[in-house]
Amino acid sequence: MRFEFVVVGSGIAGLSTAYMLSERGYDVALVGLPELMKIVGGNSSGILTYHMPPPFIDWSLETLDFYLRLGEGVVERTLCLWMSRDRGFVEAVSSRVRERGVRVRRASEGYLRDLGLDIVFLDDEVVTLGDGFRINVGRLVEALSSKLESMGVRIVKGWGELEGDGVRVGGEVIRGNTIIVAAGAWSREILGLHNTIIYKCQAVRLEEPRMEYMVIDDSIGFYMNKMQDNTVALGDGIKVVTGTPEEAFKADRWVVEEVIGRARRRGIIAGYKIAYTVSAPCIGTGDAYPLVGKVTDNVYTITALNGVGFSIAPALARMLVDHLTKGARIPEQLNPRREIPVGEPREPID
Repeated sequence: MRFEFVVVGSGIAGLSTAYMLSERGYDVALVGLPELMKIVGGNSSGILTYHMPPPFIDWSLETLDFYLRLGEGVVERTLCLWMSRDRGFVEAVSSRVRERGVRVRRASEGYLRDLGLDIVFLDDEVVTLGDGFRINVGRLVEALSSKLESMGVRIVKGWGELEGDGVRVGGEVIRGNTIIVAAGAWSREILGLHNTIIYKCQAVRLEEPRMEYMVIDDSIGFYMNKMQDNTVALGDGIKVVTGTPEEAFKADRWVVEEVIGRARRRGIIAGYKIAYTVSAPCIGTGDAYPLVGKVTDNVYTITALNGVGFSIAPALARMLVDHLTKGARIPEQLNPRREIPVGEPREPID
């Protein structure tokens, strides 16, 4: 059987793309390891951040709407502290999200202490307090997987490589008119993308079940987010480049020590104990924009999400699906074949 679309990758981008295509009535096959996503996501919480410049902020708000439509328990609204020294950026983001009903306000040091949050302020720093959004990864993957199964999407559990007009998985070739590779860091090898950079996304889990709020610290450079297993993930933007995705699963101790030191300077993790460390592959670009669009005649991609995949992947999936089914234009800055500056990977907020 030949499918109209074959999607490679069972992360958020792949699942969302397959769902949107099937929702529009197309025959779709999904090649990947959805059970792995369920295991990895079992005790995880993703951060949906809107602390990004246009057009990322609009993609993030669109993604939030998409998650909310998937059912209860996928999105959890929580208190979020955002700290930045870029006053203009903070005001622009705050104004935009208020238009969409997201609650956000400037926060004084005294007000935070009244809430029991003893935060060390920096000079010329703007602190906001408002809505934050945690994503229950397990429920998100379960919701999308269930919808795909109910819509008759063929899910091929395994991994493969491109072969002509299809994807080889073991002894079978899953053929399609159009192939979409949304395989995260593995997209680079599958597609031969030399304009991307694979790096480690690292965090330390702290034993602190009482913490309920989220921290996005753009001044010192770290984030904190409560997980589903009653630990707190403390991570930051230190990018350790690797040659392959597999190399990224081993955490670097010096990164753990660095991010803990930054959080301690804020005064918010005194007495916390390390539960364990985590590290996973991320793929990015040197200009902060992802890759969305045509790679070859019948092969397209969504990849290089630069560490903000939970916040923008479904919006990018909708963009690609609109392009493939309606001929809608994809912004040129997302062109997978564009020239990208060589160097360290960048995130939208860098």
